[in-house]
Amino acid sequence: MHSIRFCLFMLLLPAGGVMSQEIIRTSAIAPDDPLLPDGFRIAAHLDCGNQTQIAQETGPRIAVVSGEAYHFPGIEGPLAAAACSKDQVVIAVSGMAPDTEYVLGFTWWDANEQGRVQSVRFQAGEGDGWQTVLPPVRACAYLMDKSTWARVLLPITEEYREDGQAQVAFVREAGPDAVVNEIWLLERAESSTRKRVLIVTGDDYVGHRWRETAPYLANLIREDERLEVSITECPAIYGSPLLDYYDATVIHFKDYAERLPLGSETRTGLERHIAGGRGLVITHFGCGAFQEWDGFVKIAGRVWNPAMRAHDPHGLFEVRIADATHPITRDMEAFTVEDELYTCLDGETPIRVLFEATSVVDQQVYPIGFVVEGTPGRVFHGTLGHDVRAFSAPGARAMYCRAAAWTAGLDPAP
Repeated sequence: MHSIRFCLFMLLLPAGGVMSQEIIRTSAIAPDDPLLPDGFRIAAHLDCGNQTQIAQETGPRIAVVSGEAYHFPGIEGPLAAAACSKDQVVIAVSGMAPDTEYVLGFTWWDANEQGRVQSVRFQAGEGDGWQTVLPPVRACAYLMDKSTWARVLLPITEEYREDGQAQVAFVREAGPDAVVNEIWLLERAESSTRKRVLIVTGDDYVGHRWRETAPYLANLIREDERLEVSITECPAIYGSPLLDYYDATVIHFKDYAERLPLGSETRTGLERHIAGGRGLVITHFGCGAFQEWDGFVKIAGRVWNPAMRAHDPHGLFEVRIADATHPITRDMEAFTVEDELYTCLDGETPIRVLFEATSVVDQQVYPIGFVVEGTPGRVFHGTLGHDVRAFSAPGARAMYCRAAAWTAGLDPAP
């Protein structure tokens, strides 16, 4: 490994200052991005390609320990450059305060599609106790069937910090080298006892524009001020031990094995997440996530069966309350939504249907939202959410906001 070949250029902000989008010109996020967890601020940001760091006068710093500047051939734009290493790019974080929460954010992108598969490891201080906190996965996301950059959040919990320091390694598992485009360190700026909800996205069917729907979903869940919401664009987070940081997660993706394969760690991690009593919300085509895993139906209750008719024509239909006694549906009324009425769910896992609708094609009644019974955790599965318009229906907003609160262990309608 070679050290970075040029000097770190740092822009300092006054203590407590706010980083503007104009300052972070090359970042994939804005300081007010819905991706960021509520109550956190960007304490430091490192553009790994040109080594420009932005930080406050006092507080955390980010530095590249090993890696070289690299510009992807033929790629233009703010994420055309990265830190690169044949084996691993190592980042050092210092200056973290005790008794303060920190979340590491990063952007990576296999921009020239060389088959880069990477994992992420943490170690406390400057020791030699590396632990894998994100299992091997393609270093990108997929939007409308095309490779794009992925923004990932990983909490730096106390076991990975020593004297305010931590090291992070982006490790090559396959492909020519390891790359990372930018790093941001998020610092809790206000005390909070809110339940943490993580929306997991990063791949889906070509017609599902998750970069539009995921932020909208995050903001509607934030209507319950008891919930702290953030977004990560990497389904492999389900294979991370850091998943325990969250009270509930939301599957807002449909992965495809030929472009974003997920290892057995993600399946085991999802099972452990539910077995540990955590919550899970599944939205729309999340019923097709983990399609190659037969065991997913035990968690999701019902899953996509491609041999069945997929859905009614996109349009308006009424959603009725099938069970008004559950905390999620308490005091709710029937509502109209413009969406796809899914008719493709299959499975025999015991479920309790809360919302239902009648197909205009075959006049059969289909579940729109249900909870999975007999699990240690709380699982709600909803089929609504083709686009922002579908999520914007007041009834759909209430359904998913209440479901998130219930799965996180709260009374959804106190």
